[in-house]
Amino acid sequence: MMAPAIQDLMPYQRLTVGRQLLRELFFVQHGFEVSGAYVPVNQLRDLVAATLRALQQNPEKVSHIHRRTVGYNTEYFRYARKLASVDFSHASTIKLIQYYQRLNYFQEISHGYAIATTWFVDSDSEDFSKLLLQRTRSILQKVGDERNPAEVFSLLTTPTRPSMALREELASFRILQKIEANLAARRLFRNGDAGTIARGLKRLPQILRRSIYRHWRKWRWVPFTYLGPAYGLDFYLTTWSNLLREDVTTTRHLANLREQLPRVRIAQRRLLRTLKVGPADRRLYALAAEIIWLKAYRKDALFHGMYVLERLHTEIARRLHLTVNQVRFLIDDEIVRALKSGRCPPAVPNARMKFCVYYQFGRQYRVHVGMSARRFLARQKIEREPRTRSGRLEGTCACPGRARGTVRVVNQPEQMGKMRRGDIMVAHTTFPALVPAMKKASAILTDDGGITCHAAIVARELQIPCVVGTKIATQVLKDGDEVEVDAYKGIVRKL
Repeated sequence: MMAPAIQDLMPYQRLTVGRQLLRELFFVQHGFEVSGAYVPVNQLRDLVAATLRALQQNPEKVSHIHRRTVGYNTEYFRYARKLASVDFSHASTIKLIQYYQRLNYFQEISHGYAIATTWFVDSDSEDFSKLLLQRTRSILQKVGDERNPAEVFSLLTTPTRPSMALREELASFRILQKIEANLAARRLFRNGDAGTIARGLKRLPQILRRSIYRHWRKWRWVPFTYLGPAYGLDFYLTTWSNLLREDVTTTRHLANLREQLPRVRIAQRRLLRTLKVGPADRRLYALAAEIIWLKAYRKDALFHGMYVLERLHTEIARRLHLTVNQVRFLIDDEIVRALKSGRCPPAVPNARMKFCVYYQFGRQYRVHVGMSARRFLARQKIEREPRTRSGRLEGTCACPGRARGTVRVVNQPEQMGKMRRGDIMVAHTTFPALVPAMKKASAILTDDGGITCHAAIVARELQIPCVVGTKIATQVLKDGDEVEVDAYKGIVRKL
């Protein structure tokens, strides 16, 4: 159940906007699919407007909240790493509850502390993105510069701190360098499949073998998201093998990765001077870059935490005589009560696994199942996005550029196999497990949007044209469609 992630939305709004404007939320769950998450429109719009005011009127306060959020997420990483080496089967019930509650505490505060700026401000109509894009147009008009506003906007809001994805890629290519430097390793990785390479590792120098295993253990959580799985060793062995066969110039690629952020810093400073951007607008661009980096960092911390939580869930399931899937459909305080009593009726999670609605009001919640859930939904007036028949979609430019290609709709990791290099990747939203597919795309389109979304962040790192916030791309495009993407204008045309 998403309870900790939902509960953190409520109290932490006050930090940024001074009061709790969003008071209600519910999500609908069919099995393991969250088919929709809904909030009252007027409450959401009030929160978005208040957050935009805070960004413009109190930038130092917002930055302070962001710094605190970085600290909480760093603590979350550290605590989860510590738990990753604990044998929970030897822990007392009290100790197991303490581990579980502490991990949930970090999940809630690290994800929620800056929730207004890292989630809600761009969640409805990409309000912050549109504000910045309009500011960019005004700045260009004022100095008579004919540059494309989308390119300027994209550059000035690009983070200059390394993301976890960049750090992992640097570490991965350093391993590849070591493989290339050893003749036996080079032959093994060039000529063998994952199974052959795994069996042949024992013949490689110990220091190289340890580096390979250390990299896998450190980064295997990256694609985990909420349910896993994590990467197996074969993923990395296959990745390095394919790179060797493609004759990628490792030294040059490493140099490009290391120079990526310094190049961005230099280009930003030069552009800010050329366009004579004033202090207020400079601060707003800096806050945008801050938010983009922070949103990615807190998402990484959350997914790493979920990877470790899976081990806790496994032990909790054993003690309560439930399956791990049944434990997943219990809310955190229910799990604590069940551990204390030593029992949990399986009927509760079983009913939720079929169909349920989770409703949050302030700090209170209720879970509706079966007919109760259907009656609850029948009382709601849910806004629907209209479909277009014009053959054209519009969204927000996340990374400028143009591309033409064949559509591949990829919403889940198991759909990544259909992606071919040069295809146009279309997704409702993206997350770390989909990055291998994103690397093959000539352009990325998403329903979800804003400059702070995952697709926008990855597209900028990969320099792939990207349009986000189309709202209906996955509804009107299907595998095999041919499209033309003009990310400069945020327009997609079906050919």
